[in-house]
Amino acid sequence: MNESKLRTYLKGRFARYSEDLGADSSLDGIVDSLGLFELVEFVESESGVRIPMADFRPARFSSIREILAFADELRGQEKPVR
Repeated sequence: MNESKLRTYLKGRFARYSEDLGADSSLDGIVDSLGLFELVEFVESESGVRIPMADFRPARFSSIREILAFADELRGQEKPVR
């Protein structure tokens, strides 16, 4: 998953967002609670990581930059399959 793909998803899914969506633009007020769960599903499927409930905090999904950093962090924590 990259910034462009995530931005395209957000603009398509949350059509009411008409402004330019920068990497640090706040998603507060744009992504509602149901949308947050859909966003989690998108991030998991596109980045190939599973987001544990213990790590599920809305602050991790506050901007494109935060989402990408969180996905990278989770990828770094994955244990190799043997």
